[in-house]
Amino acid sequence: MKSQIFRTALGLGSALFFLFSGTAPAATVTVQVGVAPGESGSRVKKDAYTDPPLVFTPASVTIKPGDTVEWIWDANSHSTTSGIPGSPSGFWNSGVLNSGATFTHAFPSPGTFSYYCSVHGSCCQMKGTVIVVASTPTPTPTPRPASQAQLLNISTRMQVQTGENVLIGGFIVTGTEPKKVILRAIGPSLPVTGTLADPSLELNSGGTVLAENDNWMDAPNKQEIIDSTVPPTNDNESAILTTLNPGLYTAIVRGVNDTTGVGLVEAYDLDQPADAQLANISTRGFVETASNVMIGGFILGNGTGTTNVLIRALGPSLPVAGKLADPTLELHDSNGALLESNDNWKDTQQADIEATGAPPTDDLESAMVVTIPTGAYTAIVVGTNGGTGVGLVELYRLP
Repeated sequence: MKSQIFRTALGLGSALFFLFSGTAPAATVTVQVGVAPGESGSRVKKDAYTDPPLVFTPASVTIKPGDTVEWIWDANSHSTTSGIPGSPSGFWNSGVLNSGATFTHAFPSPGTFSYYCSVHGSCCQMKGTVIVVASTPTPTPTPRPASQAQLLNISTRMQVQTGENVLIGGFIVTGTEPKKVILRAIGPSLPVTGTLADPSLELNSGGTVLAENDNWMDAPNKQEIIDSTVPPTNDNESAILTTLNPGLYTAIVRGVNDTTGVGLVEAYDLDQPADAQLANISTRGFVETASNVMIGGFILGNGTGTTNVLIRALGPSLPVAGKLADPTLELHDSNGALLESNDNWKDTQQADIEATGAPPTDDLESAMVVTIPTGAYTAIVVGTNGGTGVGLVELYRLP
């Protein structure tokens, strides 16, 4: 099983991580209630009772901890209620409101929050999602000594489920220039059983969906994806090749038609000379057992010295139901040899981890600071004593 893990998690490409600074100010993201995509403003000349579009627009928004979502009604008889139809979660409930009404809710902690209209959720699938990206401080680019290796091709593999338990990868582009990148959602080509047969990929920033892809061969820039030298090897897999300004982004991998299975998300830097870095992929999803644990692969290269890396495995502090109660973190080299392991982060290296400015907030979570040479590595997150649940793995380059 481990030999499959290491082959699957590692690949090519490059992505630099960032150092810590202050956090960005809170923002408010707007969602229109009862306005179809492409419409704007009041529903003039439409009967809001007999012709309501049963949608939230946009249906999915990605924000940061501390941000607020404001829902604005443009049709009658709708609500925004946290949870899924028939099973409200209790986080918020606007009640049924009419055109012109507004409702706000602040999101202090990371997580994925489903919601629905209590009138039309069950009958008509009027549903939405708020994705709060794991809190990562605003990056400050720092010159990298020529001898210090770069973190290359960060990828995460795990079981992709539905609803709040899809595969969610957050990353940051730092620097002063746009960065050309390719993102991939892999499933059918993974050499394991129970793979995600048809993954779809969505790229978000703030409250905006920037790009979507189901099958990469259908992409309008298919030839450019081929020319990148890292196209997916299966036509049902997904890819997005684009140029991104510095900022915070989220890549979401789902199964088409709510299918489930083992999937992998990857980010590649296609323009390494640019004054920008592809940084910090923090991936969240459902951690199972055996070959369906959470697997983060990365490669250190383009240097002759060693690099300091912080790796975290979170679970108890995630504000979602069914979270991983007690994650354990392992670091392996390319041959599968165990280099470091940690169950509870305060048991070892507490002072070093606190000095990074990003210690876990729960004593049962795991972390390690390692100094490692160039090479291929794999970080594996499992539940202590075979536990399962929603977990998150993060990797950071340190000074």
